[in-house]
Parts: sequence; C-alpha cells; structure tokens
Amino acid sequence: MLENMNRLLKEATEQGYAIPAPGVNDFQTLEAVFQACSELKAPLIIDCVPRNDIEAVADMTKFLAKRYPHVPAALNLDHGTTFDVCATAIQVGFTSVMIDCSKESFEENVRVTSEVVKMAHAVGVSVEAELGYLGTASEMTADFRDSFTKPAEAKEFVERTSVDCLAVAVGTAHGFYQGDAPQIDLERIAELKRTLPVPLVLHGGSSAGDEQLANAVQAGIAKINLFSDLSSAGTNAVKEFLNKDKKTVLGFMPLSMAYGVGIQAYKEMFMHYIKVFGCNDRV
Repeated sequence: MLENMNRLLKEATEQGYAIPAPGVNDFQTLEAVFQACSELKAPLIIDCVPRNDIEAVADMTKFLAKRYPHVPAALNLDHGTTFDVCATAIQVGFTSVMIDCSKESFEENVRVTSEVVKMAHAVGVSVEAELGYLGTASEMTADFRDSFTKPAEAKEFVERTSVDCLAVAVGTAHGFYQGDAPQIDLERIAELKRTLPVPLVLHGGSSAGDEQLANAVQAGIAKINLFSDLSSAGTNAVKEFLNKDKKTVLGFMPLSMAYGVGIQAYKEMFMHYIKVFGCNDRV
C-alpha cells in the first residue's frame, strides 16, 4: 500500500537523511527502483510529471507496492501547475501532489497552493510546493542567485498555505549543467531548515556532485529529485552494449536484452544515490 509522503519526509528530516525521488514513467524503471530500495532497505518516493500517463503510472506503482510491501513508498505528482491536474492525480491514486506556481507572483502562488492543500488534505494526500525559481541548467546566468528562496518569504508562504514540504531554489537546476556543477548554497539550506517547520526538497540533483549533495542532506534537505543521471546511465549502457556487436543464437539482438542492460545501469546509479543520501538501512 502506498503511503503519504509527509510521513516519510518527516522521518527523513528527524534522522538526517534524504529520500531519492526518481522521475519515472514506465514499468521497467519503476520496478528497478523498487528492487533497489528493497535490496538496500530504503524508503522510496516516485515522481511523475503530468505529461506522462499518470493513471497508468499510478496503476503500475500500486501493483509494485503490493509486490514489494516491505518498501515504504509514496507516489508524488511532480510539477503540477494547475488545481485540475493535481485533482486528477489524486483521483487516480497519487498519495502526494506538487503544485508548482513558482513562476507566478508570490500572492498567486499562495492562492493556488492553498486551494490545492485544502483539497488534498481533505482526502489524506500531502502537498509539495515550490518557492524561488528553479529553471533549466541552460538558463543559469550570473544573476540567477536573485531567484533563490528567501527564508523570511518561505516562512510566510508555509504559514499561509499549510503546505507539507517545500522545494527550494538554492543553486541547482533541471537538466544537464554546462561546464562545472553548480555551487549549492548550503548556508541558505541550513537557514531554511531553522526557519521552516516542514521538510525541504531539492530539485535538479543530477550531476550536482556527490559531496555537495551529501552536504546538502546534512544541511537539511530531505528529498532529492533525480532524472538526468539515471536516464543517461541507462542510455549510455545500452549504447555501449550495442556497439560491442554481440552475436546471439537468434542472429539478432532482442530488444529486451539491450533494454535490460540499460535498466541494470539505471538501477545501479539509483542505488549509488541511495547511499550518498544516507537513505540505506532505514527500513
């Protein structure tokens, strides 16, 4: 049975580790992360963006939660931008939703987030929101620090919305970084943790560097979203496998064989991050 994400994150915050949240949209990657958490005795948060078939993802996740009942798992809508999208996710079985109105004005972000929180809490679903702007890695400029989450503003936001956890802008971005990894503002994370009564979420964890991510966890991050590193690990493994021009008894390469190599690499990368975040041996 899937769990409310709020309980998992509160436990992570209290014990000083972070839960990796892979962005997934198919059965193979879903089962890979369930297997990884089963083997490493770790909790799991599944993220899924609205452009995917969220009903199918919900059905697959619920099936795997029954297959791996010893893995505490939550299913979270990632970057839902409207009330209606969040409502649909709740209807199909998501146990958490993220309402992302970070591009809107502060007051509009508060208004929409409050409406989603009221709806979600009425049926026992947790809510993640975002404050500050996390764009893509290609958008990062010298003055992007101006869009970082401000502790005082975040405190007001949490108090007015009753949101369960907050994605904060502290130096990371979505996608692959151009050149060096970003410098995560660890002091800002620590100040946000001191200021806010809710768990903190870090988006854009891929390629930020193991040491920086581990330090971010120590500073107060409880959930770290992952996508690019996991996907590239799987894709690169498939490319390398196919370039070896292996022969099979069938005379051709079965798709499942090539895909299986990619899924294994995806799983291994995910297990690496579980350990970096100190999330193993928590169940």
